Amino acid sequence: MSEDVTLNQLVELLPPRIWYLTSNGTDMWCRRPYGFLFSTGQAAEEFAKAMGTDEKLFAIGLDAGALISDEVLSGLRNTAVTRLFIDPAIDPASGDVHGQILRLSPLT
Repeated sequence: MSEDVTLNQLVELLPPRIWYLTSNGTDMWCRRPYGFLFSTGQAAEEFAKAMGTDEKLFAIGLDAGALISDEVLSGLRNTAVTRLFIDPAIDPASGDVHGQILRLSPLT
């Protein structure tokens, strides 16, 4: 289920340390319009293996407050990432990604 979320609500939903996947050590790996955030680095790397991409992805962990800022959220929106999966999983039968999705509302 998707819902609009404010910056403060997003930070409240996340653990103190959040992980994302990257191939270059900086930029978040995503599948537009989806970005992926994880509670642990292990969960992020297991997800990457299950996705079966040809990219060599690894997890980067940051304090949630450092990652989820107005500047970062604007950057996500500007690169057409409008939904964030929190601790996504892959359905083994269908291959579909499922989990909590938070929608990034456009800035007005």
